[in-house]
Amino acid sequence: MFLITGANGTLFGRPVLDQLRRLVPDADIVAGTRDPGSAPGLAQTGIEVRRVDFDDPASLKSAFAGATAVLVNGTNYGTRADRRGAQHAAAIRAAAEADVERIVYTSWPDPDLYPLPLMADFAGSEALLRSLSPGATILRTTYGLAQTVARDVTTAAASGTLSAPAGRARTAPAHIDDLAEATARVLAADEHRGKLYTLTAGDSIDWADLARLASTISGTPVEYQPVSDDQFTAAVTAQGIPADLAGILLGVYRAFRASWTGTPTGDLATILRRAPRPALDAVSAVVTS
Repeated sequence: MFLITGANGTLFGRPVLDQLRRLVPDADIVAGTRDPGSAPGLAQTGIEVRRVDFDDPASLKSAFAGATAVLVNGTNYGTRADRRGAQHAAAIRAAAEADVERIVYTSWPDPDLYPLPLMADFAGSEALLRSLSPGATILRTTYGLAQTVARDVTTAAASGTLSAPAGRARTAPAHIDDLAEATARVLAADEHRGKLYTLTAGDSIDWADLARLASTISGTPVEYQPVSDDQFTAAVTAQGIPADLAGILLGVYRAFRASWTGTPTGDLATILRRAPRPALDAVSAVVTS
């Protein structure tokens, strides 16, 4: 039995569920969600729906009972790091205590290269999972990365210039459909035990590529204009963005410049057994959705 946590999440959980349904019978799937009553669409599929609430650790062991494979869906990026770390730890411990044969955890991309404390909990969650379930699979997905850089594309398409403190940084976001399919394939197969995969596109793009995408979308020429950290901070604060948020945004660009997510891997292609969609297609899908 395959159990997906966060299965009602429209951005990642439900896409993984839909992909898993192509690989295994519905009767073998359980959709886990914090509030089953708010997910009538899941019940209408005929798939079993269980309450899985990371904030209620006492309930998790019974929620995972009978599952041979569990996806601990770590894509709740809007949660504070300390709370999210506790949530993921509860789910990981419960899955281990329930003797789940195969645990799959979706982690943050390159957590060791990401300096912001907002995502500091992911490395600890990975270490906990490895200590409790050495055969678990860790998927460092680039989920959310396309959305991050798509904001620059959208702004540039409207203004005519892509101004960002990205320097010559590169990034390799994978397409959401490829990430969902790969996650489902790993959950459904036994061959990925004990592996750590970094799921990127097969290529990388820079901000000049993003500017060209903005130009295509707007129908007018858009150029990439690198700016300094001070210039960026002054510009965003002049727009009314609070200083603490401006610091976070600047920290993301600094991570990009330090090579965070800049190196493509072949892991996604290995799992999919085909070439993944190009990185620019991943961003374009977000901008045009």
